[in-house]
Amino acid sequence: MTPDRSAGGLRAVFVGERGIRPGWLFALFVLLNYLSGPVLEYVLPKIHFPDWDMTWFGMVTNEWLNFAIVALLTWVMCRIDRTAFSAYGLRISRGWARLFAQGVVWGIVPSIVIVIPIWLAGACSFHGLALPAGELIKYAALWALAFLGVGFSEEFTLRGYALKRLGEGIGFWPAAAVLSSLFGLMHLVFKPNEGWIDPLSVALYGLFWCFTLRRTGTLWFAIGFHAASDYTDMVVFAEPNTGNAGKALPGHLLNVEFHGPAWLTGGPRGTEASLLVFAILALLFYLFHRAYPAKSSVQESVLVSD
Repeated sequence: MTPDRSAGGLRAVFVGERGIRPGWLFALFVLLNYLSGPVLEYVLPKIHFPDWDMTWFGMVTNEWLNFAIVALLTWVMCRIDRTAFSAYGLRISRGWARLFAQGVVWGIVPSIVIVIPIWLAGACSFHGLALPAGELIKYAALWALAFLGVGFSEEFTLRGYALKRLGEGIGFWPAAAVLSSLFGLMHLVFKPNEGWIDPLSVALYGLFWCFTLRRTGTLWFAIGFHAASDYTDMVVFAEPNTGNAGKALPGHLLNVEFHGPAWLTGGPRGTEASLLVFAILALLFYLFHRAYPAKSSVQESVLVSD
């Protein structure tokens, strides 16, 4: 009897009443993501895949590849735990396009609002269009495709399968805090010349996008917001980015010069490293809470009840 009890006890560590425990599924998903890195590093140079750089072509190819890899790994995990792919935020249901469009609008507005006090303080100046009409339309479309890839890739990676499974193990908001902190830490570690404001604001934006998932039940709002916010910052307003050596992206739309103090403008890190961003974030949480009120706990807890 003792061996049977031992075997049963060991099985209980890994398997619960609903199958493999969420913590182990989360760990397996993270492991598969980690192992995909060396595989891609071996395969991509052999097929002459474009290097990752902050050009529209580099971002289109690499961001959409990242999304494809995460989607594939999510599909694999769905086969393992016998769940539907649509349970992880990309469900095509009634109203998904409206949520995406609302997210786009919500993403654009704060990026405009934060520039206004910077301009009023004389810390930035506008010098017209950066490109002739034909080139402007071309780069506007190409960069839109690139930043749409950013929205899909980053949101589905951090707030898709990973958030659902970790949330089932430790609770939604603890999981949201862990993954959003990781989002900020990635900016601190992998982007050169980062300070403390940018990673912190990025982590708080991550929490906000978790909040939108919690209230809407899908990732469509967050994807639209994320893509539109980055696009407006870096393409429309030509804000610098440390991932591009503190310079504006090639093919930006407006000639905007930021020349005020770094605490106000964000310096080479862009306005997400401005102290003003914390007021913007507080306002976003408040306004979204009012615009998308909480439903019943069962309806709101999409990561658990779906």
